[in-house]
Amino acid sequence: MTSSRKNRLRRNPHVLVLLGYVDHDILRGILSHAREAGWTLDTNYNRTGLTPVPGERFDGILAVVGKRRELDVLRRFPGVPCVDLSGAWLWDLRAKGAAAVGRVTYDPAALGRMAADHLLDRGFRHLVFVNTCNGWHERPVIGAMTREASRRGADFREISLYRKIAAHAPYSATRHSSAAMRWLERSLRDLPKPCGVVVVDDWAPHLLHLCVRAGIEVPSEMGVMGLFNQCDICEYAAVPVSSVDANYERIAREGARLLGKLMNGARPPAQPVLIPPGGVVVRQSTNTLAVHHAAVARAVRFIHDGFRGSISVAEVAAAAHLSSRGLAVAFRRELGESAARYIARCRANEAGRLLRETDLKAAEVAERAGYSSLEHLCRAFKRATGLPPAAYRERNRIRT
Repeated sequence: MTSSRKNRLRRNPHVLVLLGYVDHDILRGILSHAREAGWTLDTNYNRTGLTPVPGERFDGILAVVGKRRELDVLRRFPGVPCVDLSGAWLWDLRAKGAAAVGRVTYDPAALGRMAADHLLDRGFRHLVFVNTCNGWHERPVIGAMTREASRRGADFREISLYRKIAAHAPYSATRHSSAAMRWLERSLRDLPKPCGVVVVDDWAPHLLHLCVRAGIEVPSEMGVMGLFNQCDICEYAAVPVSSVDANYERIAREGARLLGKLMNGARPPAQPVLIPPGGVVVRQSTNTLAVHHAAVARAVRFIHDGFRGSISVAEVAAAAHLSSRGLAVAFRRELGESAARYIARCRANEAGRLLRETDLKAAEVAERAGYSSLEHLCRAFKRATGLPPAAYRERNRIRT
């Protein structure tokens, strides 16, 4: 790298933002880093569809490659460092020059594990994944859901919709025929009820429409869980859809940080940088308790109402009108884990939400989430998430 280029990078790097679709969380993450780093951004493609004029120079590119058009633009700049945030990776970016391309995206296995845990916590013992394109991100989701279901004594099955809607998955996965929809309707009708179904957000409205046609009640007979938390879809669906937040703002921030390193001469990581999800956003589509055992249902309601305070397993058993031994047997049979672990996960989930969404100090988070002390929060939260509270907040904070 020449000294003039180094000086230019220090003064005002010129970065092309090439998004195949507009996601406000991605833009917010990019803008927050660009402001800190003093970048000049070219966002014309995202706002108007205009591609860069011939001969224009860029120091770096942040891309979400969803269509061939974005790939064609990248090919015009073969020597420019690039970070791909797309995750789906529909196109082979070796045409761009693999040595110059870094990748930062969501962790698909973590998305699947979080979706499965949420449905299992609601008492669904039959888990289903509707596989719409069998791409790189679906297969880890399936593996994670299979493992979680097995670990907690539940049933898992896959509906291979991609075989019906696309001749060459994943490239045609947005196409679907009336015959494929009738097949999916029959498949949903034949599932054991109640069941929890996971599908990418884009397909959730189709699924809800088919549930109406099939006479399936959501969420009492079928809990519907989305992936990625696309709010314009999930909030305004016929039944608002619970979804796992893919943490796109953090993905974009980390991708921008990586691009800064590449523009200064670093080589991209050999493997994609995977960002953990930001949590489950609970909406009406899973707002139910699919537990047939009346005593366990009482126990779960008691836990949900009281985990923010000081409750014991003995108190849970008393609320359920069971002995401690009876609670242990029934709880594990119905929900696949102990009441103590269920309480611990409720507290960890609430602490994570407060760390992501509020400015509360850690001691206040501990108090509001039901921990007896800050030290208890730190130990239990790190055991549950792998991170101490401060590091978790830094990585997953929702900035407004």
